[in-house]
Order: sequence, then structure tokens, then C-alpha cells
Amino acid sequence: MGKQWELFLRTHWKSGLSCVCGTVILSGLVIWGGAYWLTDGQPVSFFHFLQNYRLVKNNYFRPINEEALWQGASKGMLASLEDPYSSILAGDTYNSFMETTNGEYGGIGVVMGLDADGFIRIFNVFEGSAAEKAGIRNGDIILSVDGTDVNDLGLTGTAQAVRGENGTEVNLSIAREEKTLDFAVTRSNVSLPTVLSRMVDDHIGYIHIFTFSRHTPEEFKKQLSSLKDQGCEKLIIDLRMNPGGMIDSVVNVADQILTGGTVVSYHTRHQGSENFTIKGIENPMPMAVLIDRNSASASEILAGAVQDKKEGIIIGETSYGKGTVQAVYPDGDREALKISIAEYRTAAGRIIDKKGIVPDIPVKQTGHPFILSSDTVFQKAVDVLKEEGNRDET
Repeated sequence: MGKQWELFLRTHWKSGLSCVCGTVILSGLVIWGGAYWLTDGQPVSFFHFLQNYRLVKNNYFRPINEEALWQGASKGMLASLEDPYSSILAGDTYNSFMETTNGEYGGIGVVMGLDADGFIRIFNVFEGSAAEKAGIRNGDIILSVDGTDVNDLGLTGTAQAVRGENGTEVNLSIAREEKTLDFAVTRSNVSLPTVLSRMVDDHIGYIHIFTFSRHTPEEFKKQLSSLKDQGCEKLIIDLRMNPGGMIDSVVNVADQILTGGTVVSYHTRHQGSENFTIKGIENPMPMAVLIDRNSASASEILAGAVQDKKEGIIIGETSYGKGTVQAVYPDGDREALKISIAEYRTAAGRIIDKKGIVPDIPVKQTGHPFILSSDTVFQKAVDVLKEEGNRDET
């Protein structure tokens, strides 16, 4: 058997070597072609990255977590885009994003934001919420959360600190009428409304939209119907401090209050553009839409559509100017990639990214927003709608 094998090798070694070489070359071509395809013709950069990865892994003087290396590479790749809306969502950031999208929050049931003086103020306490039961009121200023000064947390950090697991307690230090009050509030998991409404005059209704989640169109429909039953003939829609949300949600809301046609267009790098159109209604009621520098994304879509269609008056401050669309690609239950995939434009084709929606009537807030008795932007909207009624009568 040994001699036969030796004879076989002597007579076939060249063809065997050719097969091995052919396999190696073919594998190399496949790898190179795959890298070329993945990198849009820049395989050298890809292999340079792999070389750096190997050098770091083999030579760094402390123990290395390989998973952390790959996560760091992903974060660095997104950071190179210099796009604040493209990021890796993980941990608390991921949970907070999903809660906001779904309109389901664990916490105490308030809306908070920065007031004109830079304080973190509670603008709305939801009825039946843990905060209301504890005695927290609209207009209260948050000083600290569980002993940590809000100046160290910032607005986002404060909101995250207030949220927590159902049944746990959060301690808030509150400023109210030159007094400092302490509250221990037991968090509860509730699905908070994204739309609230009230009548503010015999014929003027007010709808506050906090965010555009998957539930918002249905909530808006119910609130609008209720206002009409109470005699609403003119409408104030408050989009201040509304960070936006889902594009389908805002288009659905627009369908309930505006005439038919394009609401927003959507422009990608490779797939061209797409128009979001609505059937709409025949006779929109007189309308004022309130915006501020924190009105972003979907809020700007709605305000821009109202303005472009000339079916309402925009009042307040120039909006934030977020004109890009993000897609979220989950990677399991605790992490996702969020990346900007398109630019949107208003109904008339205006680009608003980094520009915002400029109000028809600029009004600087001097009172407390959402506290209607002192809210100067809201009061201006009431005056404008009343004056419009007087013009119609004459």
C-alpha cells in the first residue's frame, strides 16, 4: 500500500498542487470579490480595518473584550457620519426609544421640558397618574431626582432618572411658589395619552399633541370628535415641545384636518422619492398651530403641511429643523441600529433640515407654556382665531 501511495504522489503531485492552488486562488477571489461588493469598490480599506483589529487584539496590554471591540467599531462607524440621529441604541437608550415610539411609559405620568428661564418644569400632570396622586402640579420646577441635581442630569437625563420599574419609588425635590417641597412618588407602568383636548371658548377647541406614536391618530380622532360635539368650530393644535415620532402617524392626523393632496415627500439616495398623500376633508375649520424651537420631525411635517396648504396659521417660534427620516433595525431585544435613510420635504417641497418651519406670526413665550392662563403663545392663537371670526362676519 505504501509503494502504491508513493507512486501515486510521484505521478500526480503536479495536478494535486494545481488543485490546491486553484482552490486557494478561488477562495481568495471570492473573499476579494465579497469585500469589493461590501465596500462599494474599496476593499483595501476593509482589509486595513481587519489588520488594525488584529493588531489591537494581539498587542493591547490589557485584557480585551472582543464584543466590546466590535460594538466600538460600529459606534465609530456611525460617529463618522456626523449625524446626530444615527446611532446604536442599547440599554436604557434603547428602552427609552421603544417606550416613546409605542406611547407606553413607565414612570410618574408627567410632561416636562425646559421653560424660558432654563428650568426643568412640569408642564402637564396626567389625570389619574402617580404624580397627580402624590400631589405634584402643573408648573412645578424639578430641582433634583433621588438627590441628584437636575443641572448635572440635563433634561434627557432627568427624564430617564424619573422613569423606572413599576412599583419602585423616585424622590423628587420640587420648587413651587418660592417653597421647596419633597415628594416620594411610586412609579407605575401606564400607557399615557399622546393627545389631550379641551374647549377654551364657546367655539374654539384646543388639542395638545405630545408625540406622534402608533396610538396618536386614534386618540386624535376621539378628541376631535368630542370637541365638535361641544360646539368646536375653530381649532388650536399645540405642537410645542413635540419631538416628532412616526411618519404614518402624522400623515393619518393630517388626513383628519386638511384637504386632500401631498402632506410630505420622502427622498432617499438610491430609491428616489415618494409622496405621502391623503384624501383629506372638504372644509377644514379655521386653525392655528403652535410651534417652538423644540417642535421637531413629525411636528414640522404637520405644521409645514398646514402652512403650505394655507389652511391654518402657524404661531410661535421657528421649529427645530429636523428634516431626516430614521429607520430602526433591531438586533435582538436589547439593541438596535438607528440610521438616517431619507430626507423629507414639506407639501410644497421645502427642505427644512437645519432650517425649521418659520411661523406666520412669531411670538416669544413670556408666560408658562401649557399653563393656558399665562401662556402668551396660546393667548395669541385665541386672539387670532377670534379676530378671524370677526372678519368673516363683516
